[in-house]
Amino acid sequence: MATKCPKCQTENPADTSYCGKCGTRIQGTRTEFQRIRNMSPNSAAPSVTRTLETTPEGLGKGELFAGRFELIEELGAGGMVIVYRA
Repeated sequence: MATKCPKCQTENPADTSYCGKCGTRIQGTRTEFQRIRNMSPNSAAPSVTRTLETTPEGLGKGELFAGRFELIEELGAGGMVIVYRA
């Protein structure tokens, strides 16, 4: 059974989450991630990202990062990032 896009009225396959023509989310459908996780569309996904908190000076040569990477040198910095060789 095809599903109509609420914005452009294009017919889309029943198992699609987004309109193939305009990209609008089709209401009542579940995204692939939600299908895999068996979540309702309004559920919040658990976060798997962990933030590393450092001192304002950053990390130094020889420090162990993430429990397994030894920092060799700082390659560059700018804006919101510092890049290290590990």
